[in-house]
Amino acid sequence: MSNFGDIVVIADQIQNDLRPITFELLGAAQTLAEKLDVKVRALVMGHNLGNIPQELIHNGADSVYVVDQPELAEYTTLTYRRAAISVIESFEKPPHIAICGATTLGRDLAPRIASHFETGLTADCTELDIGDYQHKGKADPSKVGTYENCLYAIRPSFGESLKARIVGPWKTPQMATARTGALIPFATDTTRTGDITPITVKFEESDFRVKVVETVREVSDAMDLIQAKVIVSGGFGLGGPEGFDVVKDLASAFKESAVGSSRKAVDSGWIPYSHQVGQTGKTVRPVLYIALGISGAIQHRVGMSNSSTIIAVNKDEKAPIFQFAHYGIVGDLYEIAPLLKEQFKKSIAS
Repeated sequence: MSNFGDIVVIADQIQNDLRPITFELLGAAQTLAEKLDVKVRALVMGHNLGNIPQELIHNGADSVYVVDQPELAEYTTLTYRRAAISVIESFEKPPHIAICGATTLGRDLAPRIASHFETGLTADCTELDIGDYQHKGKADPSKVGTYENCLYAIRPSFGESLKARIVGPWKTPQMATARTGALIPFATDTTRTGDITPITVKFEESDFRVKVVETVREVSDAMDLIQAKVIVSGGFGLGGPEGFDVVKDLASAFKESAVGSSRKAVDSGWIPYSHQVGQTGKTVRPVLYIALGISGAIQHRVGMSNSSTIIAVNKDEKAPIFQFAHYGIVGDLYEIAPLLKEQFKKSIAS
């Protein structure tokens, strides 16, 4: 085995339901682990976690560390921070890399862990890789040298027009959070086996300075954008909020579909933020993405360009979206959308 420590994936769960980002992180971690010749350890925290540890093994973890205590039934920063740090410090060899999701939980927890270990943290990554880095000392002469097998934390920069590769090999664990939908999940394998280690954490009184009095979660029958296999999105080219009736109608032709939106349509109040795809919305990777009246600005592109097939409908033949869509239709979306629905329904029926 390598001289490097293992890779730690901090699982993201809500009400004992693993979020999609966890499976994506496990997939990325396995790819990194193969390059480093190390193992993937998952850390899951909560209460009454049931079969979640085994589910993590089936989805890419080589071993799972479980902190299942009543104090962790609801997420609070200080209790989860204490639990995560306690587990990581219990490892015989410090982890080489630790990754979280760029979710509400991850964005709050990861900086606390990084601060404790006085290590760097790259947020909102869309790619993770391993490589070497030669520091020539321009910024810090004390760090001159060649660093092998660094975490390449890759994220968009300059308004999503460029990709920045960020390294910080001076301290471990090297840390990053990743956008939901940006990484490829590990293929579930129910025959996989691995060690499951329960750990009891001793909390301090100061960990309970903040208490959750009540948790209110939005309940919706609509399919989540991240899980949808087909997404039909509408943009400012719809002309008004009523245009989303056409978007929803086309989406209804598919079973596992969801309605998406560009930022401008959301900012105009035509549809709730939960439907927004893009830099400041959600990153998605559906089998089919249909864009109606969306120009294709780089901020939107970064959220959906990994879709397997992209179909764009726009009146403007020079719209940027046609530069990366697999199929483009120049015309009135109100005329084309019903025709698309008819053809898709016939195709599905056959």
